[in-house]
Amino acid sequence: MTETTGFPYRAPAPKNLKWPRYSVPRSLRRQWTSETAIVAFFIPLPEPLDVPHLFEVPIEEVLDPRENSPSIALGNRSGVEYAFRIGVRFHQSEQEVSDPRGTAVMSALGDVLGRTADASVPPIRRPKVVTVAEVFGPMTVSASRDGITDTFDEALKVLRSIQRAHHLVTERPLRLVTRKGLPAALPFLLSSGEVFAKPSVQIFMANVGENDANHLRGPDLNQDQQRALSRAFNDYSPNIFAAFSDMRREANLAYRRGENLSTIILAGAAAEALLVEVMLLMMWEEDLSCADVARVLDTKDTVTKKVTSQFSGRLGGQWNLDRPGPVRDWRINLADLRNAAVHGGQTPDDEEIQTAFKALSELERHLGDRLVANMRRYPATTQIFLGPKGLGRRGKADAFWAAVKADETYLPPEPGRYFRRWNQEVDRIRAKRLIGNAENAEILVISYPNGVHRWFVQDNDSGLAAQIPEPALEPRLAQQVAKVKAQPAIMPVSTLVRGATLALTRTLNWLPIGEVNPAHPYRRWQVCLIPPLPIEAEDEDA
Repeated sequence: MTETTGFPYRAPAPKNLKWPRYSVPRSLRRQWTSETAIVAFFIPLPEPLDVPHLFEVPIEEVLDPRENSPSIALGNRSGVEYAFRIGVRFHQSEQEVSDPRGTAVMSALGDVLGRTADASVPPIRRPKVVTVAEVFGPMTVSASRDGITDTFDEALKVLRSIQRAHHLVTERPLRLVTRKGLPAALPFLLSSGEVFAKPSVQIFMANVGENDANHLRGPDLNQDQQRALSRAFNDYSPNIFAAFSDMRREANLAYRRGENLSTIILAGAAAEALLVEVMLLMMWEEDLSCADVARVLDTKDTVTKKVTSQFSGRLGGQWNLDRPGPVRDWRINLADLRNAAVHGGQTPDDEEIQTAFKALSELERHLGDRLVANMRRYPATTQIFLGPKGLGRRGKADAFWAAVKADETYLPPEPGRYFRRWNQEVDRIRAKRLIGNAENAEILVISYPNGVHRWFVQDNDSGLAAQIPEPALEPRLAQQVAKVKAQPAIMPVSTLVRGATLALTRTLNWLPIGEVNPAHPYRRWQVCLIPPLPIEAEDEDA
């Protein structure tokens, strides 16, 4: 049972933003240089995906200020900037092929019978399906082969994210695509990106060997599953539950190969990753400070202790490790077996493995049930973790949205993406990266609805920003900034100012970009939407 597949479905880009494949209108280009091209790789996957032929995943991103790769602008929605960087379309190829293992068996039989196998028994043939992913988009490609190689590796990362999303939707364990498992040479298309430019076909040397898969493709996903796959990729990439999903998938694959020791270790780690991720989601929704959360994570308490201390007060229900229920089953049938494997090398048998997988599934169900019981307190966490499928399975989909409407609960337009940025801030604090660099940072001015304007320096490399005095501006640039300031602002609006001269005479107070720049929020509540006091009021307070 999969509970972690939920986000509101977002439709693809508006039709007026469509462009011919492998070409882009100049008006939509962002960060485009002479080295930018449209690239399309054709990559066979190790195991087929259960998607229709020519199924396409529309990928839209909330623009990250630290992302400097070329992209296609999709406009500003509700104050948040969107862009298109890469897309994927799947081709399904079906054919009959010989099974070398089956042919070898028949050859061995012929040896025993004293006759030629090829003359007496026809070779065993069976259908085989190969899913080929067409990965395309604007990418920076230098003249060297290293530029192509880096771009190809980025395409593989995207495909692995889609495979993880596929596992979240179907729970079907798949081997992730890697360079080692690809054919030696693969074709790709390269275009200048000009409208209606004709792409050229080139060959990329991907690998020195070939290790293709022989698994049959399952039935096509239905329409709801296809939407869930697109939603899961967009909202889970980089996946919110990537650690949990990866380890659960690898545990299933290890069990398929008969590697029970690896299976129980991976399954135990998957459960811990799931619990930590849900705990962080609730802390984000409570709007706890990143510093406080970092202190909780840095304590030496085990995950077991964190469960008893962090979940019971938030979600209620049964979290006692010694009383019957899903939590005790997780501890006895999974966590204890995992510890015995790690510390004592004890290998569980198949029955114990199956019981452990059941305990993991029941723990996931228990988390979902407790979130539903607390959906008024944690609407965003409930929405992210359960989604329409998990809420519908419990008969709570209508009740959830009725509660959100009745409570006038503010749900961010992109809760999963906001959470990931918040989580990055927690990681930054834990890594002690607390100071930005103003030398190569961007300068921007933010206009607030009450007529106040503030200047900031934004260091995209560190993810930090700081308020600065108004910089010296050349007359022509000053006129342009004055026009920006004169425009009425319904919501806080940030404007990048290029060409301004920055002369700092004091130490800056660095804050996360999401605290000050309304275009890049990261908190459950957009604190940067609160306008500052007018200058006169600030002077009086001082």
